[in-house]
Amino acid sequence: MFNTEQTHNVALASPIADFIVSIGSNGRVRTQGKTLSAAFARDATLVAKVKHDEEVMNIGQQEIPAEPKKPVEGTLIIAEEIVEGHITWRSFKLLLESLGGGQPIFFFAICVLALLLNECSITFQTWFLGYWGSQYETRPSSEVNLS
Repeated sequence: MFNTEQTHNVALASPIADFIVSIGSNGRVRTQGKTLSAAFARDATLVAKVKHDEEVMNIGQQEIPAEPKKPVEGTLIIAEEIVEGHITWRSFKLLLESLGGGQPIFFFAICVLALLLNECSITFQTWFLGYWGSQYETRPSSEVNLS
């Protein structure tokens, strides 16, 4: 159904429409049918709307050539330089010292310990779920401690 007073794109929707109804501003049906040609014969505003929609679709499908942007004199933005290569040892050492503060060995020992505790807790969770689930195999469910 198309209402030409609204924003429906008739040219876009008409190929997939099974039945076309044109409704006037007073709410009454102007035309109805299965083809646009029947609606065109009785409704001049529908013809104008379809032509306008087709023009808009044609303009939207045209490709606009992109112009290369040139840097303008006096701007504060310059092109970013991308450097591929390696990190110097001095830069990496600065990162490590910044992470650890005044005691990098203590910091990294705490990091390794935290990672180990994380893995142990994940392993314990899996074991505990298996142990708890196996209780239902050997005992009646009323005797299994839920806590």
